[in-house]
Amino acid sequence: MTTLVRPDRDPIVPLQFLRGLAASGVVLEHLFDRYKRRGVMPEGVPELLGNLGQTGVATFFAISGFIMVYISLRSGQAPQGGLAFLRGRYLRIAPLYYLTTILMVVFAWATSGARADPNYRLPTATEWVLSAAFVPHRGAKGVIQPIYELGWTLHYEMFFYLLFAIGLSLFARRGAYLTLGLLALLVAIGTRIGAPPDVVGPRVLAYVFTRPIVVYFGIGIAVALLRDRLSRQFPALPVPILIVTLAAALIVASLDISELMTMVAVAIALVVTVLPWRASGKPGRVSAFSRAFGDASYSIYLTHSFLLGAFAAATASIAARGLPALAAMGLLSCLLCFAVGWLTWRLVETPIGNRIRGRRPTEIDRTAP
Repeated sequence: MTTLVRPDRDPIVPLQFLRGLAASGVVLEHLFDRYKRRGVMPEGVPELLGNLGQTGVATFFAISGFIMVYISLRSGQAPQGGLAFLRGRYLRIAPLYYLTTILMVVFAWATSGARADPNYRLPTATEWVLSAAFVPHRGAKGVIQPIYELGWTLHYEMFFYLLFAIGLSLFARRGAYLTLGLLALLVAIGTRIGAPPDVVGPRVLAYVFTRPIVVYFGIGIAVALLRDRLSRQFPALPVPILIVTLAAALIVASLDISELMTMVAVAIALVVTVLPWRASGKPGRVSAFSRAFGDASYSIYLTHSFLLGAFAAATASIAARGLPALAAMGLLSCLLCFAVGWLTWRLVETPIGNRIRGRRPTEIDRTAP
């Protein structure tokens, strides 16, 4: 029996799987980077493996753009006001990020004698404040990033949410068009802005938030707007075709042929996940796994760095045996990080979020970043 599954009926499932893939791409790139530093990467490793994390982050941003607009445009659901939307997004992102930042500092300080950088110093009060406020600044290493290095992507997420909140406040359901226009304008301005030497300030903000990577939020917005207009005209395709197309798009995006090609490939991957698809039999298990994969993605992103150092040390000799062994260790690391990420989402992220919000999470609370 063939079952037709439409994103309108269960809008989160296709994107949940893509979110999980994006998080796993970041895990793999960081694992392979640790293997490289240990000098155990086998010969003949495809170049695209070094770009999986960049592709994952770009995909995260595109999904964020899509989800914000898609849910705002859904029939029967009025969009939140700008301030309410921004508050909800902050409460979604901040708690686990703050917790993992504290844990990272404690871990780094406790192991500083055994680390490659024995001169590790605790963050200053200013760095704590700027990191907590999602304000880009130069940290102790002279790089524009927060205390917890992975938090750089959250700077962009919060900035996008701010732009979208402004759009909601001014034009409600049409605010997506304003946000899309602002993102395009920022990228155009960014072509004339170079990296400043400042530690923090307007020039740092202008540089960071005009980088081409903000285009991926716009890609998500554009896909959502297009889908809103053409949703009834999308064909229902068999799952194998969609899977092959999605995999090919993500591989092309990771090849780093050009920025434009990466943007096109990510857009195709996003479009594929929101098409109706035909599944043979009941898709219950696929849906359940996809939901769990996506639910855990934010926790995977913020917790995987605590695991990969020990994992790389324990498996370095195995990974050095060749590409099949490297692939096996990559898969094992993804499964481990997924398990820990899901437990973190279930036992830490969700309970904290529910208590802070004072209610069960809505559809938009469960999604993105």
